[in-house]
Amino acid sequence: MILAPYSNLLKPAVIAFDWKPTHRLIHGKNAPKKPAPMKSAMPVSEPPTKRTIIAIGPHELDLFFRGPSSGPERLTSLLPGATFFIPDRANEGWGDFLRSARPNILVTAWSTPLVPADLPDLQYVCHVCGSVKKTVPRELIERGVIVTNWGDSVSEGLAEAALLLALSALRRSHYFSDQMHIKRGWQMYPAGTKTLFESRVGIHGFGASARRLVALLRPFRVQVSAFSQNVPDEMFQSLGVRRSASLDELFSTSDVLFEMEALIPETTGVVTERLLRLLPQDATFVNVARGALVDEDAATRLAAEGKIRLALDVYAEEPLPADSPLRDLKEVVLFPHVASPTDDRLHRCGDYALENLARFMRGEPLAARVSLDVFDRST
Repeated sequence: MILAPYSNLLKPAVIAFDWKPTHRLIHGKNAPKKPAPMKSAMPVSEPPTKRTIIAIGPHELDLFFRGPSSGPERLTSLLPGATFFIPDRANEGWGDFLRSARPNILVTAWSTPLVPADLPDLQYVCHVCGSVKKTVPRELIERGVIVTNWGDSVSEGLAEAALLLALSALRRSHYFSDQMHIKRGWQMYPAGTKTLFESRVGIHGFGASARRLVALLRPFRVQVSAFSQNVPDEMFQSLGVRRSASLDELFSTSDVLFEMEALIPETTGVVTERLLRLLPQDATFVNVARGALVDEDAATRLAAEGKIRLALDVYAEEPLPADSPLRDLKEVVLFPHVASPTDDRLHRCGDYALENLARFMRGEPLAARVSLDVFDRST
């Protein structure tokens, strides 16, 4: 089974796949006002028990559902009779499409538009990616609709990226890359580099990715402290991490500070200029959490002053504006919000989603369920 050419899929308007043996493509102005009846790969005597809409773009199908067969095949083998809706920028007719189709299951990803809250038959939203806030209204979870995402399956990759950002800032990788590639220079002494070994490391936040980072830091013989509200002492103790009494203490005693806290109303803007100035001279500040946690203008000023080394994957405004002063600071390490997961591991997120879908069909408990608390702590 082969997906229709991508050039066809990039045209605007609603697209759906009607999975007959001919794999007819319903597209654009030729699409019916109401979705075509869902066709099942099972015999007529065994109709599918769940009406399913898979609202994922072709690029995402390739990223998340690579395997021995194509993305559509992997999904339809588990969800026979599913209808594919290919999102586009306009997404005209999306709400009407769903209200007419009355799905029980929705499979969603980054490109999926916001799901209407008034879908009375919806039972489960399987979000292949992370935060669901741009896709799933809170009201659906309040109503009892089950929502899952990729959960902790990407925490290892995020921890790896955090470590890379810190090492890049300490070793001035961006500066030396510019020297070698652009200015055609060579070594210089003093080089202005620092080591992570035997440093004092602070972690703001102590979720799954932060705990993964603790394990990655062990070979560097660092002293790790952390601060996060509502995390039991036992969790810090089990990993040999010292719990800081306050953010002031954490920042003032950290040579390298990893920002990994969840973004909620109470933490929005919590990393102020005053807090950043508590960092020791030439400390390294790494943010792989959310840009809105930090006073970005203040962080930029401190980096320009030479007070701190800065390594960022997230920003107050994304994409980072072309005229952002951060782009002019060659010592600052900048990633375009790609810290996790890596492309070669995205298929594991797809596998995770497929396993959850299979569990749902069997009536079993699901992993990485998005509760109201998880929803409120995401962005």
